[in-house]
Amino acid sequence: MDFPETGDGMDRTAASGGEDDGGDRLLALASLGLVGTGAEERFDRITRAAQELFEVPVAAVNLLDDHYLYTKSPQFPGTAVRNRPDTFCDVTISADELTVSPDTAADPRFSDKPDVAGGRGVRFYAGRPLHVDGHPVGTLCLYDVRPRELTRDALNRFDEMGAWAERELLDSREIEHAVTVQQALLPTISPAAPAYAVAATSAPLNGLGGDFYSWRRVGETVELTVADVMGKGVAAALMAATVRAALYSREPGSPAEQLEGTGRVLDQDLEATGIFATVFHARLDIETGAVAYADAGHGLNLLVRADGGHEQLRGSGLPLGLELSTSRRDEHATLEPGDTLVSFTDGLLELHGGTLAAFEDIARLVAEHRDPSSIVEAVKALVAEAAPDDDVTVLAVHRTRGEGS
Repeated sequence: MDFPETGDGMDRTAASGGEDDGGDRLLALASLGLVGTGAEERFDRITRAAQELFEVPVAAVNLLDDHYLYTKSPQFPGTAVRNRPDTFCDVTISADELTVSPDTAADPRFSDKPDVAGGRGVRFYAGRPLHVDGHPVGTLCLYDVRPRELTRDALNRFDEMGAWAERELLDSREIEHAVTVQQALLPTISPAAPAYAVAATSAPLNGLGGDFYSWRRVGETVELTVADVMGKGVAAALMAATVRAALYSREPGSPAEQLEGTGRVLDQDLEATGIFATVFHARLDIETGAVAYADAGHGLNLLVRADGGHEQLRGSGLPLGLELSTSRRDEHATLEPGDTLVSFTDGLLELHGGTLAAFEDIARLVAEHRDPSSIVEAVKALVAEAAPDDDVTVLAVHRTRGEGS
């Protein structure tokens, strides 16, 4: 697509309606779920490339509502949110066209903007509107402290980079929808087991991840599952949903039988994708507290006793996808009145240093809180404070000392 040599702009009204579309535009912006969110490498990659390609000191991806501009990339301290009328991008969004000012000090559209008149010294600006559902919701921008021109070829490349940024925005909405679906698959209703309390949480690194937990009532037992699919993001989430569906489509049987059957069903898929999954799958007898479990390379399970002592529930099985035709076997433990069983993914382990000593810290956290809901809230607080670099999932089951114990 060609642009005028002067860089004064190309009218994009045919694609978007040529106006600031009011409520519809704001709905399109809100659908992205990005306003006020943190930095993301996929947007920083675009602005770094733009800086290098166009040899400018600053390139940015911005989002704009009716009143404010939100800088998505790069996020500098203290400048993430600005009053929209003070910004260059207000002009770009309002005109809804590629906007270039070779010398902002001599351009009546920009000469009174704070970044020109107030001492920042911005003398060149180029802004490309970013569209979602035909509405301009943001900009890809270039800034320089010296006047300059963009050639026709440079304008074409700038437009192509804007298309790249638009694709990332649309991917954000798809991810947002996928997050909603993934969360909907997690259990929200108690398994209705007298004398037991169950709670869990999963905090994916980027909203979408490969961890999952589940529970369900099967006759006079409760099935409990925690799984961790290798990797992060969309691919891991897709395979996690596949593992979950394969596991819960099995006929009732022992935990080892169910994992063996799941492994057989998924063998080709896991081999083809090079992905493997660790799984802890258990069956709790409601009356006796007996726990039969099979562990597919997971190993992150603790039984914290009523007196504060604890033991790690180990398993000898390999992860799904790495079975190598090995058979699985059930292991056994008993959840006595006052005991708590907790299974978690390695993201929680990393929050406590990632060493064997971390098991002691996690056992101490469980012993201090006991109630699964309280344990979950404590883990959420840790995640919020530590900003982990991996998905964090924990499932806890506590046997009370009351009825049924």
